[in-house]
Amino acid sequence: MRTGPKLIFPKLIVAMLMASTLVGCAIPGSGEVRTIDPDDIPYELNVTTTAAPTTTSPATTTTPVAPSTSTSTTVPVEVVSLFYVAGSQLVPINRMLLSPAVAPQVMSALAEGLPEGDTAAGLRTALPVGFVASVDVVRGIATVDLPPTFITELPGAEQRLAIAQIVLTLTRRAGIGQVEFTSESRPQSVPRGRGDLAGPGDAVACDDYANLLPAGYSC
Repeated sequence: MRTGPKLIFPKLIVAMLMASTLVGCAIPGSGEVRTIDPDDIPYELNVTTTAAPTTTSPATTTTPVAPSTSTSTTVPVEVVSLFYVAGSQLVPINRMLLSPAVAPQVMSALAEGLPEGDTAAGLRTALPVGFVASVDVVRGIATVDLPPTFITELPGAEQRLAIAQIVLTLTRRAGIGQVEFTSESRPQSVPRGRGDLAGPGDAVACDDYANLLPAGYSC
């Protein structure tokens, strides 16, 4: 009866199946496969490593700060000499006016009267209250148009001092050498410093009133 071979093959198959179910670990240099109990695996090798999440810091945006700039505004001014009456003479007082100080601006400053303070002590103006006159400068000659009341209501001695104030003040300005007077656009005679009258429309200058300046002052 031939039973030998039937018993050998089933045993081999069973042995192979049992070997494949075991956990195997090759030991270097031995070529053998040994079964290791999971409890004998070192802790460091049995720990599942979890990668730390990557944290991205939000980008910081720096806004450039513009450098501060300070702007200082400087108003240009200049010194103007305005003449006022001191007894029987005329003396100048310096006043600061916006630059360039044109003839109408200078005339308005003179008509405003004396400045406050000790500088004007003992001085007065011969120009009547509310005096207004237009000024036009052409080729070095300033034409001053006087109000009608200047002639009709102001005494002769005061007219001489008032005209001297205007002439001496205007001829101190660069570009003005002479002054002529009109009233309502008609040529007007005015007294000179010595008391005589200039002809209607005749131009007068600083020299015509030099006798009214104190010692040490000249045109």
